[in-house]
Amino acid sequence: MDKLHAMKVFVTVQEQGSFAGAAELLSLSAPAVTRAVAYLESSLNTRLFHRTTRRIRLTEAGVKYFSDTKRILADIDAADAQVAGIHIRPSGPLNITAPIIFGERYITPIITRFLTDFPDVSVNGFMYDRIVDLIDHNIDIAVRIGKPKDSSLYGVTVGYVGRVTCASPDYLSVSPAIDEPEALKQHSIIYPTAFKEPAVWTYYHNNKPRTIQLKPRYQCNQNLSAINAAKLGFGITRCMSYQVADELASGELVSVLTAFEDKQLPIQAVSLEGRRNQEKVKQFIRYIRQGLSQYPFLAGQ
Repeated sequence: MDKLHAMKVFVTVQEQGSFAGAAELLSLSAPAVTRAVAYLESSLNTRLFHRTTRRIRLTEAGVKYFSDTKRILADIDAADAQVAGIHIRPSGPLNITAPIIFGERYITPIITRFLTDFPDVSVNGFMYDRIVDLIDHNIDIAVRIGKPKDSSLYGVTVGYVGRVTCASPDYLSVSPAIDEPEALKQHSIIYPTAFKEPAVWTYYHNNKPRTIQLKPRYQCNQNLSAINAAKLGFGITRCMSYQVADELASGELVSVLTAFEDKQLPIQAVSLEGRRNQEKVKQFIRYIRQGLSQYPFLAGQ
């Protein structure tokens, strides 16, 4: 049996929710659909569906195989259309992940423009301040700070950010001067943390790292809470430049120790090697690059 045909049948069964529905849609007999799925299960040596008299449900292996098979079939269609010279209009679901604040402030407006321009696309947005596995979560594009460490991932640089140490003008006006990193030990520290690492900030002087051990007055696992505490004049915090760009521009916060901050980090639009040539992925990365280019503080130095 043609395996590609069997894969198309398998995907259709899952999307229709039944063997009978797939048979009707594909103009096949019910036994032919059953044979196609059985062929795949035999070749894979695993069950793809849990079957009862009333319903079917993907097994754990079936969930993974469905995701990969659907992507493979889409890639084949795209390759055929490209060779034939057909313009492919982006369509279908697009799964995107980004850091929480960056996603909310900068990626969400890009998503809405993309959806407006391409009505055949739908987007599922996953905003997390942690690394999401692209395969396990079926992610098409991950917006990440820093270059991907996994060689199986393809990254496109769409901007740059740096770290900023900052406090409110009111706090700085009544506190000791901060002319070098060691001076932080005399200050009230607001520390954004995942509670998994020691409270240290690393700065650089003549390209040599200087690590400062801190005793935070306030630790919190959400950056926005730390930023708000700094705006209220409680102390000094350190975060990514995009997280406080508006506050720095308005004067609510003021940066310190600028000469000691480390090098800027690239903002990367990351995708799996097998998905980067999908039209919807290529187009959305283009939208990210264009959308972020309007912010001078994301352009790098």
